[in-house]
Amino acid sequence: MNLSTSSSERALFARIVLVILLGMGAALGLVRLFHTGTGITADAFLGRVLQAKAALPRITAEPQELVMFFGSSRVEAGFSPRQFDREMAARGLPVKSFNFGFGGLNPLFQDTLSRRIREQFERDERRLKIALIEFNPFQATVTRRNRAREAEETMQAILGTPQEFFPVLIRDPERGVRLFNIRYLRGGISAEAFTSFVAAGLAPPRPRTGIPEDEAAKARRRELNRILDQRFQEDYPDYRAKQWHYGWQGGGTIAEERSAETLALFDEFYATLRTEHKLDDDRLHRINTADIIELNFDPELVEAFIRIVKNFQAISDRVEVLMLPKNSRWIQNTPEATERLAAAVARIEEETGLRLRNDRELPAITPEMFVDTTHLARYTGGVAYTRHLVEELAPPEMEAAID
Repeated sequence: MNLSTSSSERALFARIVLVILLGMGAALGLVRLFHTGTGITADAFLGRVLQAKAALPRITAEPQELVMFFGSSRVEAGFSPRQFDREMAARGLPVKSFNFGFGGLNPLFQDTLSRRIREQFERDERRLKIALIEFNPFQATVTRRNRAREAEETMQAILGTPQEFFPVLIRDPERGVRLFNIRYLRGGISAEAFTSFVAAGLAPPRPRTGIPEDEAAKARRRELNRILDQRFQEDYPDYRAKQWHYGWQGGGTIAEERSAETLALFDEFYATLRTEHKLDDDRLHRINTADIIELNFDPELVEAFIRIVKNFQAISDRVEVLMLPKNSRWIQNTPEATERLAAAVARIEEETGLRLRNDRELPAITPEMFVDTTHLARYTGGVAYTRHLVEELAPPEMEAAID
């Protein structure tokens, strides 16, 4: 009788456990389905990062000397790898470069990504000939970090490794379990991150410009956008949508591939983006989301940036840290912000032993070479800045020495 009862209890317990597991599986499946249905997935907001990360083994297998430009969306917009390679080769310095510029990250997230890059290069016993690392001041502010706090565990879960999770599990079991849960059960999206994405649409409206919209420019912009989309399909019929395109080395299209007529249309299109209304509104957006004028730095983000530089120093023959050009017509820092920036730069230089290149006020880059208050236009500012980098990294005297 006791044996029969014990057997029945075990069977009942097994059924209960099975029901619980099936229920959990169904719940997690519904969570993932809901994320996919709403478009809030790891691929949706980290697609370019994940595609570039997946390309690392292919990059380290390249036979040429390697160059990588690591930074924000300003690098994505302002650096053309294929132009850089052609102009470096013309100076007798053949290289293959890659654009690792990504929007939406702060130095904490970039630090984790830089560790993955370092690990791949060390695993494959490769080195970068040159590593270019952008220090983007408004990416390291308290405001920028506060707006991304809900995503910190999501980013760590997606870009981190189990080896990095275990120490967290020991120090803080609750947080460690969350990281494993986010990574392996929730498809990379934490509950906090999902809630913040949904709540963003319900947040109080940010300050908006009082400058009226130029309706004629707006209408022409829409028309040009349609025309240029059609030109792209004609020029690149075999293109398959990628946020990080290996054939383009992480960069975009280049002027040499486009017709003079198409480039003229782009010039007109860029002009419609630079109306007083759009630029002032973009300035207010950057103030609201990144404290771009006052630059109150988060010390942990500056420290994370220093770790990024050190990761690249471990795998690179030459490391250059630099700040990209700014649109000074619209972004004018206060004296206090300038002092805070100087202090942050001094700390970076002291900790890394490198002198930071300040390209924020380059004479060769004018406000007409931007598409907004921060990003260079691909066929004007991007071309000019890429050429500037070539001239700085391979000056004529170096070319003469090679000859």
